[in-house]
Amino acid sequence: MSEDFFGDLGKSISRYTQNAVDKTSTFFEATKISAQISTEQKEIDKLYQKIGETVYRRAESRQMQLDDDLAAFVEEIRSHREQISSRRKDLADVKGKKVCPSCGELIPREVAFCPKCGAPSPADEDREEADQPKEDTAEQEAEESASTTEEAAGSVKEGQQ
Repeated sequence: MSEDFFGDLGKSISRYTQNAVDKTSTFFEATKISAQISTEQKEIDKLYQKIGETVYRRAESRQMQLDDDLAAFVEEIRSHREQISSRRKDLADVKGKKVCPSCGELIPREVAFCPKCGAPSPADEDREEADQPKEDTAEQEAEESASTTEEAAGSVKEGQQ
């Protein structure tokens, strides 16, 4: 009787173990196939993006006529790019930098060439204009101070005579 009990118990354990192995194998295989599908879908998405970028570049360079739906998307992209450009300039001002006209990187105001792409970077005219009145004011103050000192010296000489 105890042999039947342990024999049945052994068979039950073997059956449950085999069932668990089968389920694990199935789960592993399903996960592997799902990952392969996901990888293929990502490749398709990259190709869709490349198609879109190609169409956009051709539309921008007037190499391609677009229907109204696509033209609306292109116009929306232009609008977003303008917003990015404006925000990038605002960010440069806040950080005391300027935007490279070639690559768009934020760079120090005083550099003549972009450290990232090497493109020439014109002097920051807004910064120079902002500094200009200060220099004029400093020169004017120096001249006024010198003339006031000369007038005072002349008054003292007159008083001594």
